[in-house]
Amino acid sequence: MEVTRPAPASAGWRRGLYARLLAFVRPHWWRMTGTIACNLVAAVLDVFTVTLLIPFLSALFGTPPVGPVADVHRQLIGRFLDEADRMGSLRNILLLIMAAVVAKNLLIWVSSQLGATLQEYVTRDLRNTLYAHLQRLPLPFFTRMKTGQLLARVLNDTQQTKAVITEAVTRSIQNAAVVLTAIVVLFRISWQLTLVALVVAPLLIGLLQPILRSLRRGHRRLSNQFGDMTAVVQEVVSGIRLVKSFGGEAWEEARFREASNRYARGLRRVTRLSQLAIPITETVGTAVAVIVLWVGARLVLEGGTMDGQTLIGFLALVLRTLQPLKQLSQVPTVAAQSMAAAERIFEVLDAESEQDRDRGTRETAGLAQGIEFDHVTFAYDEAPVLDDVSFVARKGDVTAIVGASGSGKSTLVDLIPRFHDPVRGRVLVDGVDARELSLRSLRSLTAIVSQDTVVFNDTVRNNLAYGAEGRYTEDQIVAAARAANAHEFILQLPAGYDTLLGERGTRLSGGQRQRIAIARALLVDRPILILDEATSALDTESERLVQEAIDRLLRGRTVFVIAHRLSTIVNATQILVLDQGRIVERGTHDDLLKRRGTYHRLHVLQFPRGGEAA
Repeated sequence: MEVTRPAPASAGWRRGLYARLLAFVRPHWWRMTGTIACNLVAAVLDVFTVTLLIPFLSALFGTPPVGPVADVHRQLIGRFLDEADRMGSLRNILLLIMAAVVAKNLLIWVSSQLGATLQEYVTRDLRNTLYAHLQRLPLPFFTRMKTGQLLARVLNDTQQTKAVITEAVTRSIQNAAVVLTAIVVLFRISWQLTLVALVVAPLLIGLLQPILRSLRRGHRRLSNQFGDMTAVVQEVVSGIRLVKSFGGEAWEEARFREASNRYARGLRRVTRLSQLAIPITETVGTAVAVIVLWVGARLVLEGGTMDGQTLIGFLALVLRTLQPLKQLSQVPTVAAQSMAAAERIFEVLDAESEQDRDRGTRETAGLAQGIEFDHVTFAYDEAPVLDDVSFVARKGDVTAIVGASGSGKSTLVDLIPRFHDPVRGRVLVDGVDARELSLRSLRSLTAIVSQDTVVFNDTVRNNLAYGAEGRYTEDQIVAAARAANAHEFILQLPAGYDTLLGERGTRLSGGQRQRIAIARALLVDRPILILDEATSALDTESERLVQEAIDRLLRGRTVFVIAHRLSTIVNATQILVLDQGRIVERGTHDDLLKRRGTYHRLHVLQFPRGGEAA
């Protein structure tokens, strides 16, 4: 089920969390209604069962009960009682108790089934909404946030948040209904004793508040520490080759041990605090029960305003409320953990997505003229990366971008599909500011093949036709693979095009992964192509096969090539040389060599014996 993301709270951030979570419950209102109704009826039956102790003791000792509760019993179960047949009356009361207990537990079972389904569906919707929003966040968000933290929020925090739904909708409603129903009956029996018993509520609230505030802060720290621990695991698993090759196992083990110890210490502090609620509740409750016994005994023995069986029934009812009252006192403890997790979830949901920022309304179906950078300046957090960059790439041009690491090459090409927007200046697509085009329309023009090829744990076929299931025929997929020099090695895989490639394409070599990426780009057939050091990490034979595939891919497209190997760009229409975010040279390969400037120095570094890039 698709769930609309709740609107961010403008004020009262924490107070609004419950309301925002309720927006995820609303689509499942009938489950919530059924759960509440079953719990309310079960609570009434629970209290009714305890009050049957009064007529049972009256029948047992032959002393007729008096008072408002006795009048209610006469109306409800009077026909089952016979003063002349005390054993028959006792039998009937016991049967009524048994029937009420069976009905109560049946209703509790139904409510628990509805409640469990409710919490899982709400958790699913929350998780799905968070994941969907995560994919629509701009790239800078992912550079600021650790992968482990994001995994913790999508998987762990959503799971913890459901606890507040479990407590509030299932157990808490039932417990609250038992307590409230019991209070009504207790007032009917003796308002004096009931007032004494009710002292427990304000005492508990006052004693537990400081603990709850500390718990909320503790659970938030704990969630962050869990995310840090997850981040360490994710980094090591992703870079396990590097860890092993550099003998970093002991270092990584120490790093994880430190993160794990921090999490364990935090969990111990939180657990110590949360466990205070139970003894506090029980101590206060027992003290109240003792006071009730003392005051009640005086009413029976000295005042004569209450009989013995009614006092015993009153006390039984008070004791029956202690357990649900104890569980209710634990709800804020569980809620503190859930709300800390919810805060972290809504921090992500409140982050502005690319669609929220996108003001583009114009559509484009293709590239007619070309791309122009018009005095473009860009900075990350006020650190300049590109400075007054201007150039034109006409349709069909191959524009190569070279320069030292950190000169701004990748940032420059990232501006074309608007992974970032310029701080100043414009990127023009056919003379139109790219910010005026919708993101969907602009990105439908661009295909990217990078050095770090992404291959998913899916079949070869689905990797080639990524994001477009059912759009391409088998012949089209095979034709793209042939053009990318990939068809032959695909057929040698265990199941051909149906082979699962493993996480990050572990079944394939670097050159094979690159050819999969090129086939993917050929298949989508977009007019703008970005090659980000696509051959820099390959051996000679793999580079030859990949370069052949790239040559086919370039035909009829406007291409931007980031290259460290100058041999791959000798035929580029224009070469831009970047240095500290500025274009310091531009021209063809031959022109730049003749100038004997920065490009010439780069060329000499790669061909120190005077060899010519070819």
